[in-house]
Amino acid sequence: MNEGMAVSSKGSVFEDVLEVLWAPAKVFDRSRAKGVGMYILVLTAVTLVIVLATKGLIQPYVDANFDVQMQQMAARGTPMPAEAVAAAQKFAGYGFIATGVLMIPVGAVLTGLLVWIGGKVASAPFTFGQGMLIATLASVPRVLSFIATAVQGAMADPQSIRSFSDAALGVARFVDPVSTSPALMALLANLDVFNIWQLLIIAIGISVVGRVERSAGFVGSLVAWGLGVALTVVPALVA
Repeated sequence: MNEGMAVSSKGSVFEDVLEVLWAPAKVFDRSRAKGVGMYILVLTAVTLVIVLATKGLIQPYVDANFDVQMQQMAARGTPMPAEAVAAAQKFAGYGFIATGVLMIPVGAVLTGLLVWIGGKVASAPFTFGQGMLIATLASVPRVLSFIATAVQGAMADPQSIRSFSDAALGVARFVDPVSTSPALMALLANLDVFNIWQLLIIAIGISVVGRVERSAGFVGSLVAWGLGVALTVVPALVA
């Protein structure tokens, strides 16, 4: 009986991926010793399927975002040559699909590094591999953001869409993506429901895997989040 309960308490990869949304402490407690490979593989496959299935609904946001970039380039005095616009717009569509392929594995490494650094600051001892595990499981809300964008795309008038910020469940939704500086838009893009949800899961992951107080987990998560924001805002400032 005890052996059966121990086996069932481990949870499969799919169970962990779903349950981390509402019971992250439980998931991290039973998965702290697992490898991250299968989580990356499963989440990459799921994200790619979602992106391909919803591409038609999200395409107006991709096109609008491209138009904003063209307007900003023109405002800086470096407009894209007319003959290159069509090719660039087509590339932007492929880039969106590539996001579904690369978001999870690249995020596992990069965000995993930031989580590991945050853990060091919070005196939470865990390995880089465990940091990748925390980052990968915490990316599940970001996967859901594709579905949220698609649902909004199904209801929105394509002509009224200004950029991806119009699908944001946060403050970026309420500013003009054309007149607002790219650096500020990059900052505001990090202040939405899904990013905050991710931050909370990371905080719990750091505290559970690193066996520290929850407050320390939040410190480590905020450090990781701050570094991540800097990586998006600083390039926009110097562009």
